[in-house]
Amino acid sequence: MMYWGTSAGASNFEDAQIYDGSDGEVELSGYSEDGYLIVVMEGRYASGKDSVGGNGTAELTEEDCELVSNFTLENSEGVNFFEPACENSDDSTADDEHIHVGYICKEGCPNGIYTWTTNNNSIEIWDAEIILQGIGLLALAWTGGPSACCCGGFIAILGLILGFTLGKKPPAAGYQAPGVMPQQQGTTQPVGNHPGTF
Repeated sequence: MMYWGTSAGASNFEDAQIYDGSDGEVELSGYSEDGYLIVVMEGRYASGKDSVGGNGTAELTEEDCELVSNFTLENSEGVNFFEPACENSDDSTADDEHIHVGYICKEGCPNGIYTWTTNNNSIEIWDAEIILQGIGLLALAWTGGPSACCCGGFIAILGLILGFTLGKKPPAAGYQAPGVMPQQQGTTQPVGNHPGTF
């Protein structure tokens, strides 16, 4: 269970990345009603970290905020679907050297091909829903796997206890035909000899 959960969770993270590059085209489908995408780039927040701090928010540097405010993701009609995020509260991925800089399709966006303008800055697009599912599977694996092992160990110990405490079965009762002399096991003696004589 733990292997399945960790491999499925890791697989989900691989599937979550939609785009990696700079200016160019990206095809999006399935985000017209629900789900949204997170846009990240290499860098650090104004605090010098690459994740949200103890206060629950992280702000882009003024330079990065100005930079991402000029990013666009336009459909064929020229409508921009990129929302820059100069203040962020959901980047909990520490030590990955990437910061969240905005969102796509938070209000939904129609299926189609979109054109990125990032001024030749490399960005990555990640599907937030798939990431959350992957985190859920990893959590299930890390709690479910050891729980299953503990449950198996408990059942084994219970089996040992029952095996030792139930004792042995009583000997089976035999059938004695009427008119036959009963005999005890292990005490047969020849006729005419008394016990203790040869």
